[in-house]
Amino acid sequence: MSSPDVVLELKPPPLATVLSLASVVVGAGLVLAVVRTRPPLLFALLFVAAVVGITGFNLGTALCSARARADGVLEVRNRFRTRRLHRSEIDRVLLGSVGGFGSNRRIELLLLDGTTLPLVGTEAPPFPGTRGRLEDQADQLRSWVDAGI
Repeated sequence: MSSPDVVLELKPPPLATVLSLASVVVGAGLVLAVVRTRPPLLFALLFVAAVVGITGFNLGTALCSARARADGVLEVRNRFRTRRLHRSEIDRVLLGSVGGFGSNRRIELLLLDGTTLPLVGTEAPPFPGTRGRLEDQADQLRSWVDAGI
């Protein structure tokens, strides 16, 4: 927990964080391998840009989080935006998926204005055991939301 007023902190599961960091290492290795072969400049630039984009996206996911504070404010840090919500703005806490069958699962918030806000920091790969962890996090967040009623 980052401060005493944070009562619940949701972060990516350790396995997702390790995989994100591994993608950075693999990406760096790929860039070095391609640069050493001295390919045409345009190919090298496009390849490096693609690898940096992919690893940056993965690393951004690993740094996402959601923090619920005792004063009723939920701070959601997604890849490109941080949003602060009061618990009274949240209608429901849902479990959703990033894509179709077999894709990453995550917690999503249905807000009173009808929009859905994904909690990217809760994304978990579809491996055994991760669904239970995600359901536990969703239950903890539901309890926090309901505590304001």
